[in-house]
Amino acid sequence: MESLNSLDLTEMSLDSDFRMSSYPDEPNNRFQYRIFLGIEHQQNRQLLMGLLGQFYSLQDRLEGELDWGQAFDLCIFDSWFFGKYKDQIAAQRTAAIPVFLPFLLLLKRSHLSLLSATQRQQVDDVIMLPVDQIELMMRVESLLRARQQSLKLRALLAQEQLLEQQLQVDNQILHTLAVQDGLTGIPNRRAFDEKLVYEWRLGRREQSLLTVVICDVDHFKIFNDTYGHLVGDECLKTIAEMLDTEVKRPADMVARFGGEEFALILPNTELEGALYLLEGIRSTLRSRAINHTNSPTGPYVSLSFGLAQVVPCKNIETIDLLRAADSALYQAKTKGRDQIAVAPPLECETL
Repeated sequence: MESLNSLDLTEMSLDSDFRMSSYPDEPNNRFQYRIFLGIEHQQNRQLLMGLLGQFYSLQDRLEGELDWGQAFDLCIFDSWFFGKYKDQIAAQRTAAIPVFLPFLLLLKRSHLSLLSATQRQQVDDVIMLPVDQIELMMRVESLLRARQQSLKLRALLAQEQLLEQQLQVDNQILHTLAVQDGLTGIPNRRAFDEKLVYEWRLGRREQSLLTVVICDVDHFKIFNDTYGHLVGDECLKTIAEMLDTEVKRPADMVARFGGEEFALILPNTELEGALYLLEGIRSTLRSRAINHTNSPTGPYVSLSFGLAQVVPCKNIETIDLLRAADSALYQAKTKGRDQIAVAPPLECETL
């Protein structure tokens, strides 16, 4: 069977007096479209150059490693070029995706049946030779409009993607603000609760120890009455920064629990390690020597700590652990403040 590569070419029948006087000429859009002519038949190429060159920017030679999807808005081939460069045409078609790059094939009607299924998929339109100039211009315009619609759609999709990315960033910022204490900048009570639920589930699955500490600034009301609320706010900021610096492990958390109270979550931390950390915090705070002249406890700001820990189990909930830590904090206060109290072990039901 005759192959597409060896088809005889028929000269196009174009009216030499045709000047497209009835064709809409838009000066602002003149030559904005770029067309590649893959036409091996010299006379046909000259006829096309003369006709299409009135309205479009044309190129009839491939130069270097061009990306057709970027360089052209339409490609027009004759059968010889289409057969000779079929692999390159297929590669450029794929590379242009997802933007639509239209391919127009000029072919003798008698050779239409020689197109394979694969070759038919590589072109968007076929014009039979000899070509009617009006039909050619209408087909070209139709393919160019489809190309422009594809570009506009791609631009809209890109804009939507940017908006979606910005929305994700905005949502992340909003979430950060929602879980961040406005005064001290450390996590707030909401973030603490979310973290506690997460670590509780993790500890229950892995049967690992979970430690919670609640600490309170001793006689903070007296501090505010003595120095004023603005100085009180600065004091809380200083303590929050100090706690956040002292608690170094990535899995640990320091949060503002409310008012002058702070809380720590220390996953997989034994009692000895937790007490060592809290003593280090007390020592660092003493070195800061924040004046608290009217405090019954001492001349400087101090903290009282309540510590509770448990291996999460079925019959105990997070609220039980918090109540135990709060009860231990109360004991630390009643015993003179500026100290650490440890809650009795919470009893878990055995399976």
